[in-house]
Amino acid sequence: MAEAKQFDVVVIGSGLGGLTAGALLAKQGYGVCLIERNFSLGGAASVYKVGSLTVEASLHQTSDPRDPRDVKHRILDELGILNEIEWIPTGPLYTVSGGPLDEPFTLPVGFAAAKDALSARFPAKAKAIHSFLDRIDQIQDSLWNLSAAREERSIARLAKGLAEIAPVAADWRASLSDVLAREFGEEEGLKAALAANLFYYGDDPKRMWFVFYALAQGGYIGSGGAYIKGGSRQLSLKLAKTITKAGGVVKLGRNASAIELDGEGRPVAVRHVARKSGEDEERVTARAVLANCGPNVAADLLPEAARAAMGEAFGTRALSTSLFCAHYGLSAKPQTIGLADYSSIVLPAEMRRFDDYGAGASLLADAPKGPLPAYGIANFSAIDSGLWEETPILLSVLGLDRMDNWRGLSRDDARARREQWLDALQARLERDYPGFSGLVQERTLLNAQSMAGYLNTPDGAVYGFASLPPTESILSGFPRTPRTPVPGLYLSSAFGGEHGFNGAMLSGAEAAKLAGAELAGG
Repeated sequence: MAEAKQFDVVVIGSGLGGLTAGALLAKQGYGVCLIERNFSLGGAASVYKVGSLTVEASLHQTSDPRDPRDVKHRILDELGILNEIEWIPTGPLYTVSGGPLDEPFTLPVGFAAAKDALSARFPAKAKAIHSFLDRIDQIQDSLWNLSAAREERSIARLAKGLAEIAPVAADWRASLSDVLAREFGEEEGLKAALAANLFYYGDDPKRMWFVFYALAQGGYIGSGGAYIKGGSRQLSLKLAKTITKAGGVVKLGRNASAIELDGEGRPVAVRHVARKSGEDEERVTARAVLANCGPNVAADLLPEAARAAMGEAFGTRALSTSLFCAHYGLSAKPQTIGLADYSSIVLPAEMRRFDDYGAGASLLADAPKGPLPAYGIANFSAIDSGLWEETPILLSVLGLDRMDNWRGLSRDDARARREQWLDALQARLERDYPGFSGLVQERTLLNAQSMAGYLNTPDGAVYGFASLPPTESILSGFPRTPRTPVPGLYLSSAFGGEHGFNGAMLSGAEAAKLAGAELAGG
């Protein structure tokens, strides 16, 4: 084993949560060593090649961090990289069609514009629409003020946040379905118009925590969506550069093999090996470890007693949904066949009630037999993405999937089913946009198994733990935290907070804050 190298912090994994945590701690002067099992950075925040097709791993759009209320704004500004990245507005949040909607509906950016568009489409519910969106806006504002008060130690902002927090407290334990039913009754088309992009957060309105929906969807409505020019890897590279510029180290192609603990159960070192050979073991000493991975992965690196404690703390928590993503490489821009929107969502005709949104997640357990699940289309050529200036041009189609859909299949059978679903989705796109099939040069479908392998998450959970309503009162705070039962070990991923780019970065920032306080005190 190579001689141990000394650092203050070891980060296991280079997803956005790990990179954010590592960058913040490095910026504060701590010695950071980041270990990544892959040979590229970013995890889901990356761009890669499949044949000749360039694929965006996960980013379709994120709430625009140039808005000071956006949760990423403060983090990126503190790191000095907010304005080093070109954020491309993606236009309206989405255009949704199908399901309980008789005609397509486009949800615009901005609370005022959203109120106007929704009220024009559903005039009988105009008053309820205004009240609902005002509540979403107030939840955004109150939690932003509370966060700013903590950062700035501002009594005035704290008072303002507490004064505005009533809507959060009122619906603290409510599901999205609960609130939509209370506000809009049986107006299923309106519910679909407000939350058609649910698969970006979860799979079931009856289990989705309303407060999380309010924060996530409110961020999109208030700030607008944005794509990073050049792809999400640009953000990952900037964060990694912050680490190395401060004297930290980023090691690629290295698998963490063990987390060593001292007699008090605190991390003292991380061992890692070359991914390809499993050899060339190195040992890095550290006073804190940040796990940018699922708690199950971190637990497997620990001694038996600590592993059992991790299992007790996290083993019974419900996992988020997984996704499928069909990538088509086209010989011309989709605009040539009438697909002009950046973000489109298609709901199945059979879905007459919004509460049935997640029913399609089980469809991929068999070959296509007619109905398709709800799916979204990301048309990257509708904006100046900085990619796909030459063919093949990427068009991505995504929707809900589950690992159970693919268990027990041989590799050949799984490959055949993926091809059948690529055929079915392509046929639907051809029906809606005649000429689509003639543009297809390449195609590939990633399923829940693909997500599990790429993200190294249990059951291919793409969003960490499911965003279920909390069982505790608001006085207990947010129900997810980067803390673990092992002192000095923190989760800097969606498993330590909420999901998506925002959730992963917030979890990384909170993990960095907790680790920094411990390091400063030690």
